[in-house]
Amino acid sequence: MPSPLRYEVLATAPSGARAGLLHTRRGVTPTPTFMPVATHAHVRGLSMDEVAASGASICLANTYHLLLRPGVEVFEQVGGIHRFMRWDGGVLTDSGGFQIFSLPGFRQLSEAGARFKSPFDNHPHLLSPETSIATQQAIDSDIMMVLDVCPPSTSPRPEILEAMERTHRWALRSLAARDAKDTGQALFAIVQGGVEPKLRTESAGTLTQHPFDGFAIGGLAVGEARELLYSVTAHTAPLLPKDKPRYLMGVGTPIDLVECVNAGVDMFDCIIPSKMAQQGYAYTFEGQLRVARTEYRLSDAPLDVTCGCPVCRQYTRGYLRHLAHGGHQLTMRLLGIHNLWHYEALMRRMREAILAGRWEEELKSLRERLTPQSARPRALGVKQGDFELVTLKTGARAVRHLGHGEVMHPVGPWEEANRLYVDQLGLERKLAERGDEPVRILDVGLGAGTNAVAALTRAQAMGEKRLRDLEIVSLEVDDTPLQLALGDCLGFPFLAPWRTAAEALLHAGHWEAPSLSWRLLKGDAAAMIDEVDGYFDLVFFDPFSPEANPTMWTPKVLRTIRSRMRLQGALLATYSAATPTRVAFLLAGYFVGKGVSTGTRQETTVAASDLELLAEPLGERFLQRWSRSSAKAPHGLALTDELEAELRAHAQWNQGRGAGT
Repeated sequence: MPSPLRYEVLATAPSGARAGLLHTRRGVTPTPTFMPVATHAHVRGLSMDEVAASGASICLANTYHLLLRPGVEVFEQVGGIHRFMRWDGGVLTDSGGFQIFSLPGFRQLSEAGARFKSPFDNHPHLLSPETSIATQQAIDSDIMMVLDVCPPSTSPRPEILEAMERTHRWALRSLAARDAKDTGQALFAIVQGGVEPKLRTESAGTLTQHPFDGFAIGGLAVGEARELLYSVTAHTAPLLPKDKPRYLMGVGTPIDLVECVNAGVDMFDCIIPSKMAQQGYAYTFEGQLRVARTEYRLSDAPLDVTCGCPVCRQYTRGYLRHLAHGGHQLTMRLLGIHNLWHYEALMRRMREAILAGRWEEELKSLRERLTPQSARPRALGVKQGDFELVTLKTGARAVRHLGHGEVMHPVGPWEEANRLYVDQLGLERKLAERGDEPVRILDVGLGAGTNAVAALTRAQAMGEKRLRDLEIVSLEVDDTPLQLALGDCLGFPFLAPWRTAAEALLHAGHWEAPSLSWRLLKGDAAAMIDEVDGYFDLVFFDPFSPEANPTMWTPKVLRTIRSRMRLQGALLATYSAATPTRVAFLLAGYFVGKGVSTGTRQETTVAASDLELLAEPLGERFLQRWSRSSAKAPHGLALTDELEAELRAHAQWNQGRGAGT
């Protein structure tokens, strides 16, 4: 019979990643696609209207559970699952095999099928290829799955081989049962074979000889290492027909989806968005976060500034933290909505990149952002004082504080130093301007020397284009990070050309060369700023966070730094974009605007002596958000009527620019 389903490939990346259109009797689904899991004819905690609003156009339901409750006769009576759960999109039904075979103590397996008793009423059932298909036909899903045998992927080879061969026999019986009654439903076969490439090749070769409408990769995400999941998928996907959809069952986390789309998979399902919401976790394009963490108590930021879901549009991390901390049921529901939107947004993002021919760069970006915390950063065992060397998920080396755990330049030292400080503040432009006075940088937080060395490197590379000298004054209470970095020449290669300068800084506190100088003032930066001579054009403000080093972020200290900046043309950059940070800068007398993204942060902050220097000054919208915020006070101070009046009277709101940001 003609296939009730058609798969149209629109673009294929060099890695095999595909973008296409899945045509079913319920319409068209763009791929790659993620199918929300509606196991019991509903997605946990969400209405089907909310599922549709996320962008999902096909979901998954489970034959085993629906066979037991509400039962086949209900679907026959109401006319199928779509009408039953009020869902206009597509539905794929799993065969139920995984649920039965994951409970070996409650079933008897034979060639006929699996005999088991209902946990609700002890009623006996036989789930065979034929009864599985009959149940799915009653449910009236758009895509049915063959009944397969799904042992753990780490089972002994004889058990894996026996299960694979039985899966092949059951697949053909499922196909015959489907063809015996034309209901217009598609049927997918399931490739098994554990984690052994040879068996996967054999299984794919056997099943693709038959007229199935699509092919799934089963038996993974059941305990094997993530590396095996990726390698087996990458081996199996290219063995499947190019003109039919490829479905990886039960996978997975956001980074799993990225890696398996890269391998050529088109369709996914997983309970993780709902399950992790139930445990208080949210997925974002900056990684997974646990909303109950104390650090979010005063946060007025959304879960993800790039997300358009109703939760991110209406609620702050601070509010969600309040719900989670109190164990309120609303937490799971709101996080479930957000997580599903995130998954659907991830699929759209990957699809658009494949269609646009920029998959490789998107893959790199997503790997950097979505690799789980367990893969970042990795300690090297090299410690000194309060610090240690770590390797970031990008492979770059960095320094981490052993006490509070913060990493210096978590996106990668060299990239962040150049993007956030050197480029954003226009160092080259200033050095190319004619003038008798040098360009002076106040480097607040020497750390491993990365920001200062980035500025020196850029100045030196300008050659004859540089018309002014460069002077850098660094402030630091502990020079151990620089010592550690100098001892790791492979991990911090950008320090190598400046090793002599850095060693002079550590031993004598000063280094000079023709038209370049670098000085270190060692001690508590908050107390030493008044001792700094002269005025500065640029400030690299890079201390540890307000949580780890609160004094440095108070209006008092920021006001002192402002007093050391030139009255005109001076700029400061910092990595924090928190509302209390920006309020502190405003109260310290700066004009404040949005800064560039660094990869781990969607926004940073730029503060200036003149409003005209800011590309995106804060304006009326910031004031509106601040008025509704639960974190209105600056760091280190309680909000008083006087401070609120001072903020509202700031000249930034009265000079006609930035009203929209």
